[in-house]
Amino acid sequence: MIREPRSAFVGRGRELDALSALLHDTRLVTLTGVGGAGKTRLAIRAANAHADATGDPVWFVALDGVQDPRRLPLAVARALPLGEQSVRDPREFVIEVLGEAPALLVLDNCEHLVDAVAAMADELLDAVPGLRIVATSRRRLELDGENVFAVPPLEVETAAGDVSEAVALLTARARAADSSFVLHPEEAPIAVEICRTLDGLPLAIELAASRLRTLSPADLAARLSSRFTVLRGTSRSAVARQRTLRAVVDWSHDLCSPPQRALWAAVSTFAGPFDLAAAAAVAGEPEETILDLLDELVAQSLVEADRDAGRFRLLETIRGYGRELAEDSGARPALVRRHLAHYARVAADANRHWYGPRQAETIAGLRADRAELQAALRAAAALDTAAALGLFADLRYHWGVGGYLLEGRGWASRLLPLADAAPDLRVPALLTATWLCLLQGDLDEARIRLDEAAVLSTDLPAALRTRTEIERHRWNGTLALFSGDAAHAREEFAHSIRLAVDAGLPEESMFAQFQLTTAMSHLGLPDAALPAAAAERYADATGERWMRSLALWARALASFTERALDDAESIAQEALAVDTGIDDPAGDCLVLELLAWIAAARSRAERSAVLLGAARSRWRRIGSGIEVHGPQMTAHHDRCVEIVHARLGRRAAERLAALGERLSPAEAASFHEDRAPRPPALSDREREVAAGVHAGLSNRGIAESLVLSVRTVDTHVQRIFAKLGISSRAQIAAWYEADSAGSNR
Repeated sequence: MIREPRSAFVGRGRELDALSALLHDTRLVTLTGVGGAGKTRLAIRAANAHADATGDPVWFVALDGVQDPRRLPLAVARALPLGEQSVRDPREFVIEVLGEAPALLVLDNCEHLVDAVAAMADELLDAVPGLRIVATSRRRLELDGENVFAVPPLEVETAAGDVSEAVALLTARARAADSSFVLHPEEAPIAVEICRTLDGLPLAIELAASRLRTLSPADLAARLSSRFTVLRGTSRSAVARQRTLRAVVDWSHDLCSPPQRALWAAVSTFAGPFDLAAAAAVAGEPEETILDLLDELVAQSLVEADRDAGRFRLLETIRGYGRELAEDSGARPALVRRHLAHYARVAADANRHWYGPRQAETIAGLRADRAELQAALRAAAALDTAAALGLFADLRYHWGVGGYLLEGRGWASRLLPLADAAPDLRVPALLTATWLCLLQGDLDEARIRLDEAAVLSTDLPAALRTRTEIERHRWNGTLALFSGDAAHAREEFAHSIRLAVDAGLPEESMFAQFQLTTAMSHLGLPDAALPAAAAERYADATGERWMRSLALWARALASFTERALDDAESIAQEALAVDTGIDDPAGDCLVLELLAWIAAARSRAERSAVLLGAARSRWRRIGSGIEVHGPQMTAHHDRCVEIVHARLGRRAAERLAALGERLSPAEAASFHEDRAPRPPALSDREREVAAGVHAGLSNRGIAESLVLSVRTVDTHVQRIFAKLGISSRAQIAAWYEADSAGSNR
């Protein structure tokens, strides 16, 4: 058996189960991961567990002190019985000692000797048929038959009421350093934040825990921006390169070539995940060159690759070290400027090509780049006011459709008061800010922004002035509509549409067209659906989906006001389906509200309550509400709420609304109280598990309450999904609520 450290082993149950299965089926397993991820400790525990289960001997070879590849066989030999006394050739000795019987060899810290280790492992596996090898390395060995196990950081986030592995480790090591240490309940969120800041890396968490002898959790959290200075250990049993966080990362840095170090510094400019094109742009090199270097950094566990998303990310510890490299080399200012230039191009392309078939891809890309767009705006605000205003305006669909209204308005408040920019930059920013104000119901500020845009627009070039007038009349119409003046709104929308048509810009007419239908519906005018139908036809012809969804919603509203409820519901459901992939929260809220009104008009109070709850949670997330959209919309909403409360009572209605808040728009729209899926029946145990899901318990919490294993609860949840034909815990909760209500009627 390998001697394990005397400190308690915390967590890693899933990883140990996976390694047990791998060691049962394969002969070479390499544990990879960034420095400090806990590879050595996990490998020792897994090897000892294998030895316990099989009775096979297990040997541990520490390679961190071996610098010369030629001394590798001797290091392995000396780890085996009598190896220190042997004068034979080390390779022959190792092969003879291991012999024919099954055995397990752990080769620890292979990354600096990776070629030599790979050659020797290959030789030993061929020569000793019963041998299994576990290697730990920051990069794989690249051998035939190798199974790579990427050691993840410890989990930081858990379901409510559970203690994560990372926090458990922090607490255990803090108590080991000071037996009087207690993590008070109010400090639990701070402990989570400490572990999150440290990326869930066990070594970093252990070093942080040692500081809790003298610092409170809050004080420690406040100092972690200087993690490389703060996190220094005092354990005499730790090897030198694990006594400080800096020493751990220095080891990885020393293993990198100069071009790899330069790319490490460059990609540390990113605030979050990034793609290959962005990495190449910031590094200032062709993508082909960067791809090879990135692959090397991934192989060395310095960069994580998400193959499905086509993105890369760095742990915050690795990012912080890379930024220090960039600062020390003087490269940081140039990297920041290239980062800004790249994301300014991304935003400009998204704005320029918004109306078209790639809309879902565009908005998904902007959402994925959210952290980088924020970083680019911060840099632009400090470096170049004109660039900042241009970037803000080009991100209009990121703010308005992506669901980041609060962020967008925050940037408007920060950027618009800066030194005056040319009208061709300031006016688009003012109009973008106007739209965001309208979406949040700040009509006074919207009016101020529109008035300034009107004054400045006289100095614009002709083409931009035309576009500005189209948009200005559109927002004037929205302002009137949301103020309750549907007649004036109708005039402004019609004016905007005429300008767009005359200018040969049909895509710019669609927004006003769907809103014109809304105004005409409020006025009770005949053929109210016609303008939205025209927008829908153009959107359909060009593959555009966002405006098509809103046009469908407007048509559904027109049908609702005409009491054509079947048409209204089918069109509204189509609007929601079309928006899938765009996921405009304001648009989804409008559809959910309308479906709730239709349900109430049909006396389907439970369905209406669930839909109202689903809309409410999304309105709250974007800092908006149905009242923003004017008194006519508010009246429809209030009438719906009155019907629901009258039929169900306030408490029952609120309970169902709270349930709706946990459902996606599609799940809420598919909720029907008279279609609750009863057959096939759940077993009594499955109903108990469903009740726990409904109560908001995690699988671990359910297991504790029912005295079951977590794995058994996992199995029950999967069976419930299969029986009910659903795929989310929120749907289980919805089913349970409806089923219980049906049983009690």
